[in-house]
Amino acid sequence: MSFRLTAIVVDDELPAREGLAADLAALGLDVIAKCPDGRVAQDAIRRHRPDVLFVDVEMPEIDGFALLESLEPEQLPPAIVFATAYDEHALRAFEVRALDYVLKPFSLERLRTAVERADQRVREAKALEAKIGHADAAEASGTPQYVTQFVVRNHDGSIVVPVSEVDWIEADTYYVRLHLSDGRSRLMRDRMAVLETRLDPKTFFRTHRSAIVRLDRIRAVKTLSRYEHTITLASGARVPLSRDRKTRLASLLGRNW
Repeated sequence: MSFRLTAIVVDDELPAREGLAADLAALGLDVIAKCPDGRVAQDAIRRHRPDVLFVDVEMPEIDGFALLESLEPEQLPPAIVFATAYDEHALRAFEVRALDYVLKPFSLERLRTAVERADQRVREAKALEAKIGHADAAEASGTPQYVTQFVVRNHDGSIVVPVSEVDWIEADTYYVRLHLSDGRSRLMRDRMAVLETRLDPKTFFRTHRSAIVRLDRIRAVKTLSRYEHTITLASGARVPLSRDRKTRLASLLGRNW
């Protein structure tokens, strides 16, 4: 590796936590925090922004999955590796876009494989950050140019998705999912915070930390509780609406729910 990966280890068992941290250090990683539970990890991840997160599944109070769900999509590390003794959670781990799932007890070679995968993922993430930085600099020197199409990679190469075909956008860990007006969806590697700045605010609005919607597709808003609201789109899809964004949305649409 031409740069030194930073990592955070989260495990409620001290021997496992220390052992994994020592193995990662031996493989050339900079372990910047060792966390005994999910609450400590929340703060460490937000403060240190590691390249890689190594996390156990079953922990008291906040388990590995709850930890990931508690973070904003843009706060998630580029590479997430579950290190656990329980194999039954593997499918769910990959559904939340984990990079790898390492079963205890594991060998140093198995861990090396996970680290190599993480290295590749982080390189891709850093390249994306650099590209975004160049685009931001270009925008700062002139009138902002909102995107009119997305380029989405798939197994055959890449496809172009016009922004006009997107009903709403959903955060999906380090990815976003484009929900199209024809019912299909496309997974794209990007961050919600970045997309929000590149979409025309007259057309799209971020209703929740995990959702951006096309304003002209909104058909109804329903209050579920004091803190929970949902939006129904023309397609019938239901999208979350946070309490602090509800008033702003009503003002944009000229309605009072």
